[in-house]
Amino acid sequence: MHIRLFSAFCLFIILSCSKPVSIGSEFLDDQKASLNYVDSFDLSFFTEVTDSIIVHSNSTSRQLFSYLCGNIEEPVFGRSTADMYFQPLLPGVATALLGSTLDSVVLQLRYDSLYTYGSLDEPVTLEVYRMMENPPFVADYYSNHRFLTSPELLGSVTFVPNVRDSVTIIRPNDTTKVAPCIRIPLDVMLMQEITQQDTATLSNQDSFLHYFNGLYVKMTGATNTMLSFNLVNATSGLSYYYDKGTVEDQEFRFVITSGSVKTVHMEHDYTGSMVESALGTDEEKDFFYFQGLSGVRTKMLLEGLDTLGVAIINQAQIELFCSFPDGDLPDLYPPVVSCVTQENDDEDGIINSEDVMSALSLTGSSSTTSSYYLLYGGRLTEIEAGPPAVYKYKMNVTLQVNSIYKGEIENVIYFNPFAKGNLPSRSVIYGPDHPMYAPRLSVAYTKIN
Repeated sequence: MHIRLFSAFCLFIILSCSKPVSIGSEFLDDQKASLNYVDSFDLSFFTEVTDSIIVHSNSTSRQLFSYLCGNIEEPVFGRSTADMYFQPLLPGVATALLGSTLDSVVLQLRYDSLYTYGSLDEPVTLEVYRMMENPPFVADYYSNHRFLTSPELLGSVTFVPNVRDSVTIIRPNDTTKVAPCIRIPLDVMLMQEITQQDTATLSNQDSFLHYFNGLYVKMTGATNTMLSFNLVNATSGLSYYYDKGTVEDQEFRFVITSGSVKTVHMEHDYTGSMVESALGTDEEKDFFYFQGLSGVRTKMLLEGLDTLGVAIINQAQIELFCSFPDGDLPDLYPPVVSCVTQENDDEDGIINSEDVMSALSLTGSSSTTSSYYLLYGGRLTEIEAGPPAVYKYKMNVTLQVNSIYKGEIENVIYFNPFAKGNLPSRSVIYGPDHPMYAPRLSVAYTKIN
């Protein structure tokens, strides 16, 4: 595997020039080899619905890093909705709460401003409910899964989101400034029962989770805002403010960690949207689409590799061009920042292509470094200011196309946002009929006579 990854890395470096070069005799006889280029392949594009994606696993590498909550309705992609479920955990023994008097209970959620989407100028309401089942941590949960919740409202707050400014918390003997977050007050009477539990419940994690299964948070009163939260950040948590005997103004904080269940329920309704008209069996000529959350993806069928004859594929690159159709709102709905190519795996469904995984392996699993973009690409680049602006995704697909050429995998390439479950953005891509910005697959290959 290391040899293969090193070879892929060397391939990128060797073939970074754009002009044909002679192949040295140490590789092939000069009379039997020449470097050729072709970009006239038959490419067909189909927009597809995604059934669901994994939103929780006991493997931290498969957990989300951004948790979305909100509602967006717009003419191109229709309606997208995200709600959150999560379990606050004991940070230690919570027996100090036994027999205490609660002053207030506050759920605090740290914003993740990088993945907030839509409007931040309109009031929204977040509502909090109690989960009524304790899901096993070791199970995988998907974006279409709902947990049983109580209909009784624990608390709510209506506000205009301010995702970048710090928050000042004033207490009787202390004033603290914390990172940007939203604080949701919960009903003290409904939360008071924790003070009447036994010692085991507030000392043992499993016992506590059987008593307090978790919280469900949804957004109401908004149709154009998707907020993102970093639940495992130290700023996020559930705080009980209490008095006990002569000791007043105390705080006990339950934490949210990678060791607790945290999921996002996602829904998409494309009724009446531009995407709805693209979900049939006909290939897309004008536009095709891919989307974050559990939204649509694009499937590309590739034909024509057999015309290369007996050859060695040295490099393959795909270019897609992204823009905004009439009626779209670029300021509210910027496109996906990073695109990946994927393939179908019989066991795991749609997975990242070998080109993506190799680049991640060589760059320490980071998709935001310059070395990753050099090796694989996929980063959104503006090429025309517009309006409408035009952007390009350029991706190295050498390993995937080579596998298709050899008949090792089917001749299908999928396009999705990188780590799509963590972000709400979406992209509209020009189709094959566009006179200037049609998708392009270019292959450099060595012909063997």
